[in-house]
Amino acid sequence: MELIKDTIKVDNRVDFGTHKTFLEWDVVVPDSKDDVFEIVKAEGYISLKKEDIMEGKIILRGDLNYNIVYLTQSRKVVSLMGKTDFNQAIEKEYVKIGMRSLLDTEIEHIDCNISNERKLKLAAVANVKGALFEREKIDIIRQISDLEDVQSYRKDIEYENIVGIESGESTVKETIHIDQNIGDISDVVSLSPRVVLRETRISDNKVILGGVLEVAPVFLSTDGNVIKLNKSNIDFTQFIEVPGAYDGMREDTVVNLTEFNFNLRGNEEGKISALEIEASVRSKTKISETVIKEILQDAYCPHRGIKLEQKDIALNTLVSTGTDNFLIKETVVKDREDIQIKEIVNLQCDILVTGNLVLDGKNIIEGVTSLNIDYIPEEGLRPIYSMHEEIPFKHIIDIEKCKEGMRANNKVQVSSLSYSISKDEIEVQIKGFCSYEIQEDKKYRFLVNGELQETVDPSKRASITIYISREGETLWDVAKRYNATLEEIASTNELSVDAVLKEGQCLIIEKKVVCEI
Repeated sequence: MELIKDTIKVDNRVDFGTHKTFLEWDVVVPDSKDDVFEIVKAEGYISLKKEDIMEGKIILRGDLNYNIVYLTQSRKVVSLMGKTDFNQAIEKEYVKIGMRSLLDTEIEHIDCNISNERKLKLAAVANVKGALFEREKIDIIRQISDLEDVQSYRKDIEYENIVGIESGESTVKETIHIDQNIGDISDVVSLSPRVVLRETRISDNKVILGGVLEVAPVFLSTDGNVIKLNKSNIDFTQFIEVPGAYDGMREDTVVNLTEFNFNLRGNEEGKISALEIEASVRSKTKISETVIKEILQDAYCPHRGIKLEQKDIALNTLVSTGTDNFLIKETVVKDREDIQIKEIVNLQCDILVTGNLVLDGKNIIEGVTSLNIDYIPEEGLRPIYSMHEEIPFKHIIDIEKCKEGMRANNKVQVSSLSYSISKDEIEVQIKGFCSYEIQEDKKYRFLVNGELQETVDPSKRASITIYISREGETLWDVAKRYNATLEEIASTNELSVDAVLKEGQCLIIEKKVVCEI
């Protein structure tokens, strides 16, 4: 007997979940900036630049970029931008060397307090979320040869094959011209940069990404007024080489703003006339496909015993994938009754997913939309005010194939944001976009080894056996138990070889003896 083997490579997703970390650090006001009197707001984002997978831990390296807007004692608006190291060692028992990762970061909350007029304390809650992927190589028996009358039971299995997880980086440059009619510009208050992925396309051996770098410029004029410029969407295209990729496969991509620099450029008259932007966008994409493969699940020989070694392995299988849009409407009451809003100069929205539940036919997503609203007043003690509002939301996606116990991988982002102002309220409409994958872990049995045993003696068996089938039993189970072939039992009982047995069904099993003359 010869065992012909094959090696299959299976990729299993290990859910990382959400790792929450608290960061706190001091910011010293540089000599070029005025003393701090009052904090208006703090904002920030994480630039994830490197991920190292080690035994039992993941090391993340990057920057936490921040912008602190504050007032001096004379009510002058000042912006203090900078960055601090973002280095995290996340310990998880299941992390192994050789795993691959697809991780993303978000700032859940950031706050700033005054230690003294030259020193500030920043604190932030940051989330790391995503998944790890483990590849397992399994040597399985594909075929048994050099043995007559071997009966083989084969079955199709379905699993996810990751073609590749690759990264790419590109530079985004743009010059935003400033209308001279808005007034003379002296400095930048905030830009609130963020990168958004709009579309993806897979072609031969590469992935084409299309996205925008959103910039919301808010300036300070020479006379101390806050000036808003229309939001700019800077388009970019990125190509990532993924050997073996082709149209029809699935992608999962995260994008990250790794560097962001700007410069105010003056004209011949010495007035600021343009905002020059140069940024770096890093992307990481996973390309996968569903593989259907026929494997040998059981075997026996009617006249010779075979001892087979089996191995049960749970494989990730894709149940459903798709996208869905949803709308969140909310009325936000302004935080100060004594102030009338003249103009909103910056409105930023982030969607934070806090929970997910998969039930029969439903994918339920719960979370919070985090709104940061900067506005200038009709009259007030300050040139600019800022308020923060959190809006809980719940979105249900109907998916017919969903079953309780399955796993959902959801990615949610803001696709558009609009608002209108009344006397005391701000009507906000948030259009959200969700892409999802529903997965199920299915256990499959593989044959990994086998050995030949003694010859089967059929003469000890009755000439005719009447067998009553049990619940869940198949024709294969009966044939193997009595060392017969499927064809023999099916022919004797006028059944097809793939017939489904009913509990209590009677089967006639004839003894077959081969005699040599």
